[in-house]
Amino acid sequence: MVGELIRLKLAIQRHTLSWKRVLGLVLGVVGALATWVAVLVAAPSARSDVLLFVLAAWLVGWLVGPILTSGAAVLRPEYFTLLPLSPRRLGFGLLASVFVGVGAAVTAGAVLALVGYAVVTAGSDVASVAAAVGTAVVGAALLLVFTVAVSRVAYALLGAAMRTRMGVEIAAIQYGLVLSSMFVGWLIVSPAVSAVPVFLRDGFGASGVSGVLGLFPSSWPLLAVDAAAAGDHASAAGLIGALALVTALVVLAAVALLTPYVGNRTVRRRTRPWGSRVLTRGRLLPGTPLGAVVGKELRTWWRDPWRSLEIRSSIWFGIFVAIYGVIAGIPQLAGLAGIAVALMAGLSGANLFGQDGTALWLLVVGQSRRALRADIRGRQIGLVVALGVPALGLSTLMMVLSGVFEFAVPIYAGILATLGVGSAVAVVMSVVGVTPGVDPHRRVNATDAGENGFAIQVALWAVLSFVAPTVAVAVPLAFAADPPPWLAVAALGVAFGNALVAAWAGGAVAARRLESHLPETFARLRYPGTTTAKGRGGGFLDYLSGHAESAALAAAAAAKGEKPAEKTKETVG
Repeated sequence: MVGELIRLKLAIQRHTLSWKRVLGLVLGVVGALATWVAVLVAAPSARSDVLLFVLAAWLVGWLVGPILTSGAAVLRPEYFTLLPLSPRRLGFGLLASVFVGVGAAVTAGAVLALVGYAVVTAGSDVASVAAAVGTAVVGAALLLVFTVAVSRVAYALLGAAMRTRMGVEIAAIQYGLVLSSMFVGWLIVSPAVSAVPVFLRDGFGASGVSGVLGLFPSSWPLLAVDAAAAGDHASAAGLIGALALVTALVVLAAVALLTPYVGNRTVRRRTRPWGSRVLTRGRLLPGTPLGAVVGKELRTWWRDPWRSLEIRSSIWFGIFVAIYGVIAGIPQLAGLAGIAVALMAGLSGANLFGQDGTALWLLVVGQSRRALRADIRGRQIGLVVALGVPALGLSTLMMVLSGVFEFAVPIYAGILATLGVGSAVAVVMSVVGVTPGVDPHRRVNATDAGENGFAIQVALWAVLSFVAPTVAVAVPLAFAADPPPWLAVAALGVAFGNALVAAWAGGAVAARRLESHLPETFARLRYPGTTTAKGRGGGFLDYLSGHAESAALAAAAAAKGEKPAEKTKETVG
């Protein structure tokens, strides 16, 4: 059973994109070598602190990495739902298959740095060296099993937690941290790099951080090696025994969780959602097709865990941008938190139709120009409200906390323009670059909504380009020593015009595109890989559409461990 699953995984991996395997191998080897170098180069007084930190970093990497990259997608438990296998056998088999791969191999090389640590710290006494090395080998093996197993537990728990608000919040914090690191993480790279020599020389010092890290299981093998090297074999055995016990419990939890889930995809509500009560009390929205779409979109942004994840990730993105600014000694960046949230309007909404699964069929069967335009405009309004309110609120809060009110007008102008442009880019890319995802009732993890890296990149650069008129006015206002009052009014006016014109133009383009390509758009959602003959006129939008479709097919094939399939030529419409 285990051998069959391992062979199945290896067969799938042989058909994945070779450059991804090579990149993962290179990064893993570099990380393992860096672990060994850190142990050998660190000063004797700081060596323990350095290895404590590095081992904790490997554990955090295993906890966060698979969640952000859908690392359990090679062999998912739901693939084996119909097979006559007991849950325990399937769970053990799936867990064992995780140890066969680049990740586990390079992690094994990294944790074996405990052996090098034991050799250089045990002294010259042969008995002490033998005891320390033996403890290091056993501790490294247990730590490897614990790290891999706890990673599977965290991934499975998050998949279950994504059916709850708490799980969405946890995932959102992780995504927000990654996004902020990609955009402004460079602000603390230089201070972090300059602190490495000091850390290798002094360790954590008297800060107490080493004591806190010592509480984590990742540190117990190191503490056991120290105890064995000092001749305290009882403490070393106790620490290794505690790690073995915790590892066994985590393995049992992983086996129990690595089973197909066949229950409800979301937790059943006991009360009516607050968002619905607000929208229906006193009829805040008009009884028109546009009002219906706006209400549906706001409810979706509020209720759907995956849409809610987008909003919360955007908010945490802005919060971490502010935190990075404070760490880098630039508190003025805290006010940009709202602009960071607004920027996500174009990225989070770049696949609105794909996020709804195959619900586009409702527009296909009842196609009319009025319905299509109401759908596009309603999605724009819903997107602006869903992300605009937290963007304005977060920037206001950050300006109050940091006291940078002199940048209020440029910041609000940037938020206004970014929201308008983002809503325009979002609906255009949602039609042009529509990417099939998993229908909402069948989603399992946070990466099932059908994201398209090419479409997101186009959306990002499009938003940054089309807000240029506002930037041209807001930046001089922000850095002027004594700006005239008319410049502030001009900045807000340009931002409002920028947002209004972009939103109107983008919505019109998206509506016309959807009206002329509705069957093709639905076919891309319902029958991925079908190349339609209609509408391939060679224009810019067709060029974007073709590349987005190719990127989506390649991403879907990579997630399944397959080579990108050839498109099936078929005439639609």
